Amino acid sequence: MPTAGRLSGAIFFGILGGILAFLLIPYFSDAGPPSLWYPLCGAVGVLVGWMFVGPRTGQGLGPAIGTGLTGGVALAFWVLFVLSLKDMIVVSMRGRYAGPIEALVDVFAILSDYAQQFYSPLNAGVVVGGGIVAGLLTDAIGSRYR
Repeated sequence: MPTAGRLSGAIFFGILGGILAFLLIPYFSDAGPPSLWYPLCGAVGVLVGWMFVGPRTGQGLGPAIGTGLTGGVALAFWVLFVLSLKDMIVVSMRGRYAGPIEALVDVFAILSDYAQQFYSPLNAGVVVGGGIVAGLLTDAIGSRYR
């Protein structure tokens, strides 16, 4: 059911996803980011805000900070997971994997490689700080407009 908390969570975490997408562009090789990179990060942010952060509004300041922090980390994880899944599908179309289990295990190896490639204190600060700010704003709007 649509609520002000869900809508504001979707908006704020969608914006955070767009900021994160912009910050991660220099970490890609010379080929550049994958196609639909900005919509991917924005859509994952909207989904995290709508499904995870939005329903948990109105519980107070502490839970809002925790929910926002967890939402920021979830945003980063799901962006990396979807990007890794796309890469795994591209590699699997070349016939590299012996079976589906090997392909699924490789998703997490690719995810680990991307996490190491994209890590910087600035990116971690944006995920943590932006998640907390987005969580607090979501809670403020969700508490006020029930």
